Amino acid sequence: TIRMIPHKTQRGIVAVTHLKVFEGIPPPYDKIKRMVIPDAPKLGYKYCLLGRLASEIGWNHYVLSG
Repeated sequence: TIRMIPHKTQRGIVAVTHLKVFEGIPPPYDKIKRMVIPDAPKLGYKYCLLGRLASEIGWNHYVLSG
């Protein structure tokens, strides 16, 4: 939502000017044929640990808190 952007600061004002919002599929992609990959929805895992997910994207303190 727009509430997450600090729109009252100079940095936030610049961020809001660069923001593009689309309802539905944006124009360059609406004419491309969509395809469904059969194996994509079948992940095989029933749960994911938040700490492990965070460490995979760069959080360095998983060992300390786990």
